[in-house]
Amino acid sequence: MGLFYRDIGKGFPVVILHGLYGSSDNWLPIGRMLAEKFRVIMVDLRNHGASPHYKTHLYADMVTDLAWLFHELELEKAHLLGHSMGGKLAIAFAADYPEKIQSLIVVDIAPKNYLKTPASAVQYDFHKRLLNTLCQIDISKLKNRGEIDQALEEGIPETIVRQFILKNVYRENGLFKWKINVEVLRQSLDHIISGVDADDYADRIPILNYRVLFIKGALSGYIGNDDIPIIQKMYPEARIETIENASHLLHAEKPSEFQIIVMTFLAAIR
Repeated sequence: MGLFYRDIGKGFPVVILHGLYGSSDNWLPIGRMLAEKFRVIMVDLRNHGASPHYKTHLYADMVTDLAWLFHELELEKAHLLGHSMGGKLAIAFAADYPEKIQSLIVVDIAPKNYLKTPASAVQYDFHKRLLNTLCQIDISKLKNRGEIDQALEEGIPETIVRQFILKNVYRENGLFKWKINVEVLRQSLDHIISGVDADDYADRIPILNYRVLFIKGALSGYIGNDDIPIIQKMYPEARIETIENASHLLHAEKPSEFQIIVMTFLAAIR
């Protein structure tokens, strides 16, 4: 599995993992800030960005992909930062390869099965509606991005969401295509939402091998008050920081605040 990645800066490595529908492109502003003091490696996960499309999208697959990348880049240790789905992957990889982790930063996701949480039904329905909409539209028959945006509008009325999704459109041989593997992601949605539950790691918690930071958006529902005990059970020494007036895409909404929290955390680790 040859994952695409962007490698900038010099110093101790920081590996960044994007969320569902994202790519390394989304993290370039943060990556460039961090690259002033660190070597920053921003990864396109399988079925996303410029990385290959495969028939599966399991966290076990992605852990293997990331292990390959660490081997390929000869990374003995790294700070690992993951957002949303990438945060769950970061949790899983760090649990399986603790010797590779200098610190773990998890952005706006908890180590839990979201399908078991009634309050998460809205988030699940949102992703299901979005992926169903993408699968129903043949963008290769559309002439421009404006037509694609219009075709998506009925199923995805939120303008900001459509703008984010449209970053996954590219043209090949005159035809529009998706960078993301929409059908495999739709088939894998339940696993993406439910996977990497703290109970999966009952044989190895509490985890104290590395420093841990969780960052949540105050306006996001992905880390609620009920999730704090779950995090603390898995990582008793974890820090939990909140960015005010930020939702799930907090790194894009509040980049300065996000950078300060991350840099302060990393600066304290030797």
